[in-house]
Amino acid sequence: MDDPNNRESSVRAALRQDVDDLPPAPAAAVKLLRLTSDQDTDIATISRVIETEPALAAKVLHIVNSAFYGFPRNIQSIHRAVTLLGLSAVRQAAIQILFFESLVKRGRSGVFDRLFFWQHSLLVAILSRSIGERLGHPEPDSLYSAGLLHDLGKVILESYGRIRYSDFLGIASNSGNPTRHDERTFFGVTHDMVGAVVCERWELPDLVCRVQELHHAPSLSTGLTPREAQEVAIVAMADFIAWTQGIGSVDNLNNPPLSPDVLMHVPLDAIDLPDLLERADAEITEIGTFYGLQFPTSMQLRANMVTAAIGLRGTGVPESSGERPDPRLSHTAPHQSLDPEEFIPATLDALHKEFGIDALLMMQIEPKRRSLVATHTLPRSAPAAVNRMRMELAIDTLSGDLVRCLRERRPTLIQESRENDDILMPLGVSEAAAVPVMSNGRLLGVLWLANEPDGLPLVIGYLQEVQRVAGELGIALERSRTFALERAKAEIDELTRLSNRRAVDRFLAQAFQQAVESGRLFAVGLVDIDRFKSFNDTFGHQTGDDVLRIVADTMRSMTRPNDFLGRYGGEEFLFVLVDSAGNGALSYAERVRAAIERRGRLLVDRFPGHALTASIGVALCDGRGADPSQVVAAADRALYRAKAGGRNQVVPAWTPADSPALGSA
Repeated sequence: MDDPNNRESSVRAALRQDVDDLPPAPAAAVKLLRLTSDQDTDIATISRVIETEPALAAKVLHIVNSAFYGFPRNIQSIHRAVTLLGLSAVRQAAIQILFFESLVKRGRSGVFDRLFFWQHSLLVAILSRSIGERLGHPEPDSLYSAGLLHDLGKVILESYGRIRYSDFLGIASNSGNPTRHDERTFFGVTHDMVGAVVCERWELPDLVCRVQELHHAPSLSTGLTPREAQEVAIVAMADFIAWTQGIGSVDNLNNPPLSPDVLMHVPLDAIDLPDLLERADAEITEIGTFYGLQFPTSMQLRANMVTAAIGLRGTGVPESSGERPDPRLSHTAPHQSLDPEEFIPATLDALHKEFGIDALLMMQIEPKRRSLVATHTLPRSAPAAVNRMRMELAIDTLSGDLVRCLRERRPTLIQESRENDDILMPLGVSEAAAVPVMSNGRLLGVLWLANEPDGLPLVIGYLQEVQRVAGELGIALERSRTFALERAKAEIDELTRLSNRRAVDRFLAQAFQQAVESGRLFAVGLVDIDRFKSFNDTFGHQTGDDVLRIVADTMRSMTRPNDFLGRYGGEEFLFVLVDSAGNGALSYAERVRAAIERRGRLLVDRFPGHALTASIGVALCDGRGADPSQVVAAADRALYRAKAGGRNQVVPAWTPADSPALGSA
C-alpha cells in the first residue's frame, strides 16, 4: 500500500489544480451516500434531501414513472415514490443522476468515452449490490455506491489531470503493459490512487474510499477485517465481470487482474452467475434507456465467458491430486540437455525405437491461447506429420476420451466415436493413445502415440511404461522452463523491463556472428535522452525513472519481433535491427525520435520547462572489418555528433562516401 503522504503529493503533481480546489461532490449525493448505512433513515429524510435539488427531483420522478416500474398512475411526489419503491431504489436513482450530471455529462469529448465509462460504472454498481445480497451482506446499497464510483480517478484525470486520460489512452493503448503500470509512468500515479485521495477530501463514506484504493490490490489479507476484505472483493469481482462482457471503463481489451483473494471471498458457486447476469441485464437495460445506452444480452453465454476468463488466471488445466511419475532414470529419456529442441526429439526417437511406435506427436499447453499446441512430431517429413504439426486444440472445447485423460491424469486410448473424431481426423488415424505429460502434479502437455493401420494395436499395458517416460519428459520441460525464466530475469533491466547490458552484449555477439556467416546487414542505434540530468535535478529521481520508462515503452511499441531493444546504461538505449539497410535503419530511428518528441509535448505540463527529446546515432555492419564493440563505437560517435549539432536529431555513422556496411568503424 502506498504511503499516504507520498500518495497525496503524487496526486497533487498529476492534477492541474490542488485537490482542495477541485469542484466538490454534489452535496445531495454526499448526504445520500452517508444515509446509505444509517439504519434510522426514514422516508421523510430521503425525500427532503432529494427535494432540495428540484432538477434532481424531476429526473428521479422521470425514472420511477418509466415503463420499467409499470405503475398504473403517474407518481407526482418524491415522498410517494419512496413509499412505493422503497428507500433503496429511489436513493440509487438519485445518486446515479447526481454523479452523471457532475462527472459524466459535463466535459470535453476524447478517446476517453464518458458514456462508455458510465455504463461500466452502472453495471459494476448493480453487480456489486446483487453479489452482496447473495452473500448476505447487511448493507448492499453501500456496495452499489462503491461500485458506481470505483473508477472515479479516471474521470478526475480526464477532467483535471495535467495530462488528460484521453491523451494517455491514445499513446498507451498498444504498450502491452498493464494499464496501471502505464498510468504510474505517465501520470506519476494510478487512477485508484487519485480516486482514493479525492474521495477522502470529499469526505465520502469509508467503504467508498477503501474500494477506490484497493479494488486492484494484489492481496486483501493485510490490514482489513474479513468484512472489509469481502466488500473490496465484491466490487473487484463485479469490475472483472463487467470487463469480460466487453463493458470496461475504457474501450480496450486489457481486463483488470483478478487477485486470488477475490475468489476466496466471492466464490462463484455462491452467486449463481447466470441468474446474476440475467437480473442485472433487466435492470441496466431500463437504466440505459434513460441515459441512451445499449447493453449486450445472452446471459448464459456471458456467464460462460466470465468462468472461462477466471480460468485463464491459472496456467494450463487446474491441478489435481495424482500419482507422481516414477523418479527412476530411463534410458529412453535422454534429458541431460535443458534445450527442449534437443530432448523432446530425442525422447520421441527413443520411444519409437524401444516400443516400435510408428508415429508420435508432442503437444504442449500454451497458457495464453488456452490450447494444446503441436510442437514436435515423428516421423518429421511425411504428409501426415505435416498436418499433425498444424494441430491446435482449444482446451475449453475438448470433449470425449481426451477430457477423461486430462482429468484423470492417466494414459487413455482414443478410439473412433462421434466425440473423438474431431481429434483423430487431424491425426490421420482411427485410433491413438494420449499420455499426459506432467511435472509436480501440473499438466504440461500430451504425448500422442499411433500405429499404422496394419501395425500392432495400442494396449494399455505398455502405455504405463510410456507414462514413466512422459513423467521424466515433464520434469525436463519444467526444468528447461525454469532455467529459461531465470535466465530471462537475469537479463532484464528491472526499471524499464528491457534487456539489460548483459543481454545486449550477448545479442550483439550473436548478430555479428550471423553477419559473418551470411553477410546479412544489421543496424545498431544508440538512443540518449537529451538533458536527462535536469529531469533528475528538477523533479527528483522517481520522475527521472518515469522518463526512462516512457522512452522505453515508446521504443518497445515500435520495435519488430525479430529486432532487439535494450537499456545500454544510464539514460542510453540500444536497438539492433536485423536485415536492415541504411535507409530503413534511419527511417526507424527517425520514427522513434519523433514519437519521443510527441510524447514530450504531451507531457509538457508534467515536466514544465523541460522538453523530453532524444538524440540517436546509427551504424551498420555486415560482419566484415569490424567487431561488435567497433560498431557500437561508430554509433556512439554518431550520437555525439547529434548532441553537438543541437540534440533531438538522428545522425548516421556513415557519409555518402563511406561504405554503409562498415560505417565509420
